[in-house]
Amino acid sequence: MSHTEEGAEPPSWTSILESHERTLGEQIAYLAENSEYYRRKFDEWEIDPGAIRTLEDLARVPFTTKDDERRCQRETDPSQPLGAHQAAPTDELALTLSSSGTTGTPTYFGLTTQDRADWETLVAKAARTMGVRADDTVVHAIGRPIVPGGLPYINGFARVGANVVPAGGGSSEQLLTVLADLSPDVLHSTPSHLEYLVDRAPEILGHGLEELGIRILVGGGEPGFGNPEIRERVRQGWGVDGIRDVMGIGDVSGAVAAECPEEGGAHFIADGHVHPELIDPETGDRRPFEAGAEGELVYTPLRREATPLLRFRSGDYVRVLGMDCDCGLRTPRLRVVGRSDDMLIYKAKNVYPEAIREVVADVDGVTPRMKVVLPHEEKVAFTEPIPIRVGRDGTAGRTDDAIVDDVTSAVRNRLGVRVEPTLVPAEEIEQSEYKTDLVDVEGGPR
Repeated sequence: MSHTEEGAEPPSWTSILESHERTLGEQIAYLAENSEYYRRKFDEWEIDPGAIRTLEDLARVPFTTKDDERRCQRETDPSQPLGAHQAAPTDELALTLSSSGTTGTPTYFGLTTQDRADWETLVAKAARTMGVRADDTVVHAIGRPIVPGGLPYINGFARVGANVVPAGGGSSEQLLTVLADLSPDVLHSTPSHLEYLVDRAPEILGHGLEELGIRILVGGGEPGFGNPEIRERVRQGWGVDGIRDVMGIGDVSGAVAAECPEEGGAHFIADGHVHPELIDPETGDRRPFEAGAEGELVYTPLRREATPLLRFRSGDYVRVLGMDCDCGLRTPRLRVVGRSDDMLIYKAKNVYPEAIREVVADVDGVTPRMKVVLPHEEKVAFTEPIPIRVGRDGTAGRTDDAIVDDVTSAVRNRLGVRVEPTLVPAEEIEQSEYKTDLVDVEGGPR
């Protein structure tokens, strides 16, 4: 399905922002009436919620963070099991989901019947954007239905009309058996899992992944497909034509951006449901959505009922690749650069592990497997070179010294950061079957 088959021209970014401004006041009024948490906050901030009418007014409202949300959920009672920001009665909840917990204590998100319908509508929109068709068989391989990439995606793919196979949660052998038996068109998992299977699958199947005949791989939940080398390694390993990046955040919406067949970044697709902002993660100042801009994404749901948040800092640091596309969409195209909570500082310069990996992966003689190694968990600022472990390509006919020199030079020249690389066999750098953390701490988990 093209974006214009239904007869409507995709809206411009300007018109989307104008529509968000028209509906913002309704959501603010809903928070003021139904959210105990935000009623307290408006008083604390000395802000009259009735005065928040424009997007400029919204910019004066303080942010909500993941820690704020966690604190809310530590202060629950039976009438509000999801915390003081729960704005709908528990008997009106239709679904409760959880974060994966990979970056801290899990948080829970409630959905009313309307919220759930909205989420599934946006997942279906993301699926159509990515090229999923009504006659496709889609294998959903996210292991836990309780996470935002779980049940909402199963139901959202079904809304497109696809034949959905919920095959997550089992072993790699079981998943590969499903793929071999059912010959699906689309496979949805995390980039880490899809890359992991490139190494594991041939010995399990006895043949290459390309024989499965999959057309599109959908990866979400982490920034892996923002790395061109990982993207191409997965593409070649699976023998697929299409790689698609999809972005969601359980605190706000299961799907907020999805990549079209042009593969030029994930289009923001949650217009009418979620208002996005781009900010400097250190100062909080807003930045415009325009090609080349970078910053942390901040979200305000515009029609969320159960657990709505206001100016929620996502922690996703993104680059805007453009504002239009040959597919017809005219919303920002985004690529996740890294997580704000993974940010390191080298001599007052910010750097993300994902950015280091992207540079390192270009060097002849290494694989995209890389980890930053912190001497202890609190160490995020460096004046000395940042230690990294890099997976060596065992087939490369180069000396270790030459590879290390090239890695060091490439990172210094492109990022202005010095690193101290240690080459190890690629298999010694753990690849997760779910999400891969790019930071290790010496002597134990981060």
